[in-house]
Amino acid sequence: MKRIHWIFNSLLFLAAAAIVQAEPLTVTTTVSRNPASLNEQVIFTIELSGDGAAKVDRPELPDMGGYLTFLGSGGTSQNITFINGRMSASKSYSFYYLATKVGSFTIPPVKVVYDNQTYESKPINMTIVQGAAPQAVPPAASAADRAPAAAGEDLYLRTIVSKKRVYQNEPVFVTFRIYAAVSVGGYSIVSPPETSGFWVEEIEAPQQPQVNEEVINGKRYVYADIKKIAVFPTSAGEKTIGPMTLQCEVRVQGRRSRDPFDMFFNDPFFSRTVTQTIASPAVTIDVMPLPEAGKPAEFTGAVGKYQLKAELDRTEITTDDALTLKVTVSGSGNIRMISEPKVQIPPEFQFYAPNVSENISRRPGAVSGSKTFEYVLVPRFVGTQRIPPVVFAYFNPESGSYQRLTTPELTVHVAKGQRAVLAGGSGLTKEEVKYIGQDIRYIRTEPGKWRRIGVKPYRTTGFFMGLILPVLAFGMAFLYRRNQEKLSSNIALARSRRANAAAMRRLSKAKSFLAVQQQKQFFAEIAEALNNFAADKLNLEKADLISTDLEQAFRSRGVDEALIRDFFALLQTCDYQRFAPSTATIDDMERVYQSAKEVLIKLEKVL
Repeated sequence: MKRIHWIFNSLLFLAAAAIVQAEPLTVTTTVSRNPASLNEQVIFTIELSGDGAAKVDRPELPDMGGYLTFLGSGGTSQNITFINGRMSASKSYSFYYLATKVGSFTIPPVKVVYDNQTYESKPINMTIVQGAAPQAVPPAASAADRAPAAAGEDLYLRTIVSKKRVYQNEPVFVTFRIYAAVSVGGYSIVSPPETSGFWVEEIEAPQQPQVNEEVINGKRYVYADIKKIAVFPTSAGEKTIGPMTLQCEVRVQGRRSRDPFDMFFNDPFFSRTVTQTIASPAVTIDVMPLPEAGKPAEFTGAVGKYQLKAELDRTEITTDDALTLKVTVSGSGNIRMISEPKVQIPPEFQFYAPNVSENISRRPGAVSGSKTFEYVLVPRFVGTQRIPPVVFAYFNPESGSYQRLTTPELTVHVAKGQRAVLAGGSGLTKEEVKYIGQDIRYIRTEPGKWRRIGVKPYRTTGFFMGLILPVLAFGMAFLYRRNQEKLSSNIALARSRRANAAAMRRLSKAKSFLAVQQQKQFFAEIAEALNNFAADKLNLEKADLISTDLEQAFRSRGVDEALIRDFFALLQTCDYQRFAPSTATIDDMERVYQSAKEVLIKLEKVL
């Protein structure tokens, strides 16, 4: 089984070595503990990486000076790692030692010869103490790094600043870097760093932090920059960048094996995860005030390194047009804090407040960009107009001096437009020109529309009507709905309600036939109006109307006898004129029409 295992590892290493690109051989040595306690076991590891790692023999062990006593070999292992998306292979040798002498000493470099060149590791300064060894703090960490409560030598957070002594408003680039000698499955920022007294710009960072390796005091760490910011101190004095707290998910191996096969796969099945909180150390920045000597009158607080440019979108224009003066300040520094340069707009132009835009790039080690001020200018006079140079001043922290930038004078040729212009020089101040066109109003030739003042809308008739009308409309709709429901359930009542209107429509139609040539149609419409009215009022079918029954029905409803006689007399006249040779004149027809109308009105009152 061991033989198969050894063959598999060898093939794996050779395949990886064939893939990686040729690169110089790297030799690295590490120790498992530093400082170490007396009589404590220490693992010394030699790692070879690069194209020649598989082609050199096992390196010679260095002289430990009697502080470490050799116990035995831990074997050989191969490893394949991906760093920055690039695969690399390495080969390592482990050796067991026993700390046998108290004191500090240096483990000499391990030398390896490959392709007629000698490669060697860095020496390791190691300490062996009596009793329990204190926690080691990497020498790369400053005194400030040791201040906060770190999680220990296997996992800690550093605050790396580009400078600790700067001028006011000079950028300081801060990097929060995590070091881990254990497996970290994930992390989250519990609290961001306190940065009161600073203007902060977040540095653009990749979504996944880039992971690298570093050997500190002979111990291998994986580190990553998890947050970068640029801070600009807003005032002089000592300013503090507070701690940033991080919560990490650390994998703890349930059982450890030195078998290279297990190390390669790093199976998480045999590990558990614990939450560990770490914090970065607070860092104090000494902020120097800006010097008073040599400060230009135009200086407004800009610190950095800038360029200035002023340009016009056109140099030929009429008094009917407008032009744009664009002033751009570009460079590196706190772009957002750049104030408006000193721009002197001559009184020959009417101008407005500038439109300000920014373009900022935030990269590690540099915050740069530009800030543009756009002025819209309206020429008021014909002729050649000149815009004085634009002035901008800033403090350069690299040289420790103030810089004053100016642009060339700009010239505009203004021609006469369609509208009236002021001729000749202005003789006005800029403030006076500002109000040209605003302090003169046109003379009105007609009075405007009068409006009553002090009118309270809620006391007007329209207001109350607006409140009442919806209620009335709702009530009417309700009554109409009730009436429609009532008529739909009572056919007799519905017919009675509609009888008079239907009869009047018939009479109106009959009147349209009031002519000698249309006598038949006239008397037919009169007869239809009378019969239909009687049928609807008495809720009878028109086909069932018999004179005797109808006469009896009239009497039962209390209709006057004279009115009954008039009703049937009209029907007889209509029947005679419809079916006998016509002898009626226009006057006869008019009398019949009026008589039928009167009979219907009287019956409507009775029925």
